[in-house]
Amino acid sequence: MIALLRGRVAEIRLTSIIVDVSGVGYEVKVAPEIASGAEVGREIEIATSLVVREDSWTLYGFRSSDARSLFEELQSVTGVGPKVAHSLLAFFRPDELRMTISDGDLAALEKVPGIGKKVASRIVLELKDKYGGGSRKNSARSGKWRENLSQALVGLGYSQREADSAIDAAITDDMNPSEEDLAELLKRTLTKAKSGR
Repeated sequence: MIALLRGRVAEIRLTSIIVDVSGVGYEVKVAPEIASGAEVGREIEIATSLVVREDSWTLYGFRSSDARSLFEELQSVTGVGPKVAHSLLAFFRPDELRMTISDGDLAALEKVPGIGKKVASRIVLELKDKYGGGSRKNSARSGKWRENLSQALVGLGYSQREADSAIDAAITDDMNPSEEDLAELLKRTLTKAKSGR
């Protein structure tokens, strides 16, 4: 499985980018916001999930390994394929999507293109207990704070994989991080990132 790509952006399309990795161009399906934020010629690191079908191999790309994991979990739901799962993650951040499913908010899920009442109901039915039962743990592991922390680490020269590992090592399940704690979280995470190198 191709779980991570790091290379130069060779081409940008509406819902995909071509990443040049050592002379090989990989087309990666991404959310429009990722495509619009990419720049031709700039290096990018992106978490990926390879979906193999009889007639195609398709790479889906995400900002974080957390989003990739959720993409794969969503496909365990009856009637949810990679396109639907990708649409959900283009519409919601991972923590928002887990919370929406945990709350059983069908109306919010149905706002996503391609998600009808039947599919939304199945998603809630099959995943609500999983996300609802671990809501405190999920809040300790994901959120807007994590996205900002990850971007700060990448900006300091760490790879996305190093950033994710350092955050997971620094944040424990009994913590409840927030945006206000960002400076302290960055200090804790940098210590872990440096020790991991």
